[in-house]
Formats: sequence, structure tokens, C-alpha cells
Amino acid sequence: MEMVALGAAALALLVALVALSRAGAWKGRVDELERELRRRTDGNAQSQQSDLETLRALVAVLAEGGKLTREQVLEGRLWADASVQQGLELVKQGARVLDVRTPGETAGGVIPGAILIPVDQLEARVAELPKDGKALLVCCAGGSRSAAACEFLSQQGFAALHNLEGGMNSWLGPRERPR
Repeated sequence: MEMVALGAAALALLVALVALSRAGAWKGRVDELERELRRRTDGNAQSQQSDLETLRALVAVLAEGGKLTREQVLEGRLWADASVQQGLELVKQGARVLDVRTPGETAGGVIPGAILIPVDQLEARVAELPKDGKALLVCCAGGSRSAAACEFLSQQGFAALHNLEGGMNSWLGPRERPR
């Protein structure tokens, strides 16, 4: 009888240890899920805050009498695409030009007076760009890197940003050798 009781006690102890182990594993999993939920909630809050700031900036442009394209409003972006013709007009009107191509790419020619900052250096060198609200035409080879640069610059508070559609591959205006 004592052996049966001892065996039952050992079995009960084993069951308790397994249950305790599983409870610990479940607690770890619950803690992990809580951290993930908190991370996602914080990320969503930051994203909503960013979207709200962009919306406010778009409304401010309109309140100041500025113009926005349909794409800017629908995509929630503070920069506009510029056709080659619009780019030529912007340059004629005195817009600054930012070329975000690599030195190897710019060796073939740049828009006269362009500021040359490769896109991968833009974050580190953003202070080199005047932040005076003057129009800024941003170009690369085909228009994709310059769009990313416009997005970054808009988040840094730059205004009047224009992405040259088609980039320098479609530019019909004057070119010069980089300085």
C-alpha cells in the first residue's frame, strides 16, 4: 500500500512539474505576444501621427494658395512629379537642382548649377541644402531614386519639391560637365 501511495505521489509530482513547465512556456509565449502587440500598436500610432502631419502640411499648402496634384493628395505626399517640360520651366524660373546620381553617372553631364549629392549620402549631407522654400528639382537617371529623395526631403521639412519624371535619361535641356 505504501508503494502505491509513493508511486501515486511520484506521479502527481511528475504531473505537477510538467504542468509547471508548460505554464512557464505559456507565460513566456504570452509575454512575447504582449511585446509584439505593444510594438505593433506603437508602430501604428507613429504611422497615424506621420499621416496626420502630412495631411496637415497638405492642407497648409492649400491654405497658402498653393496647388496640389491629385496624386499628391491621394498618395499623401508633399512633393510633385515634374515632366521634362515642367522641369525646364522650373529651371528657367530659377529653381535649384539636386542631382542624386553617383559620380560615375554625373560624369556624363548635369543640369547647369546642380547640387550633386548621391542619394546614399543624402541623409548625412542634407544640411548642405538651403531650406528656404525655393523650388527644388530633384533628378536621378530614371526618376526612382529622385522620388525617394523627394520623400526623404519632405520628411525633413523641405517644401516645393519636384521629382523629374524620367530623370536625366529624358532631360532635353542644357547639360554641363560637373564641377
